[in-house]
Amino acid sequence: GPRFEETLRSLGAQNYPGLSVMVVDAGSGDDSTARVRGILPDAHVRRMPDRSFAAAANEALYEVRNATFLLICHDDVALDSSAVRVMLEEAYRSNAGIVGPKLIDFDNPDVLLEVGRSIDRFGFVHTGIEPGELDHAQHDGVRDVFYVSDTAMLVRTDLFHELGGFDPAASPGSEDLDLCWRARLAGARVLVAPDARVLGRDGARTHEDGAAP
Repeated sequence: GPRFEETLRSLGAQNYPGLSVMVVDAGSGDDSTARVRGILPDAHVRRMPDRSFAAAANEALYEVRNATFLLICHDDVALDSSAVRVMLEEAYRSNAGIVGPKLIDFDNPDVLLEVGRSIDRFGFVHTGIEPGELDHAQHDGVRDVFYVSDTAMLVRTDLFHELGGFDPAASPGSEDLDLCWRARLAGARVLVAPDARVLGRDGARTHEDGAAP
C-alpha cells in the first residue's frame, strides 16, 4: 500500500537492536523486493501466491524458530521508535503470551483508535473508544484485554506454534480475535501496553457500527 515505506522506515528506526524483518508479499502484482531493500537492505522478503493474511502469515512464520517473539503487523502502520522494546519489556514483566500497543490515527495522532478490544455476547467488536476520542492518557494503564488487533501484535513464538498459528477459516477479519481467544483458553495472558504507540487506521470501527467480525 501507499504507506508501506513508512512502515519499513519505522521498523528500521526501532531502538530494540535484535529486530529482524520479514516482509510477506502475498500475491501483489508487483515484486516488492526493491522497495523493501531500498529501506531495509537486510530484510527477508517472502513472495507467495495470492492467499489470505492468515494463511500467508502462517506459512512464513512457521519457518521462524530462532526468535523468542514475533511482531506481526500490517503494511500501513508506523511504530514509534520504542514500540517493540516497550511491548517486549511488558511481555517479560507480566509473563504475557500476546501484547498489543496503543493504536492511534495515522492522519491525526491525537485521536485514539483502540487500546485493546473486546466483544459482546453477539460477537460484535468493542474497543471502549468513542469516535474521535482524544488521547489524554485516560487509557494508559497496562491491563489484560480479551484480544488485540493483528494490525500490530507481539506474540510469543512457542505459543504461536503451539496454537497452530492463525486459523485461515477466521480470515479475513477475525483471525486475531480467534488467536487471542485460543491463547487465553491455553492459559496465556493477552495484554495491552499503551506506552507502545502505533499509527494506523480505524479497522475496528466498521465492526462496532454493525458488521460482525
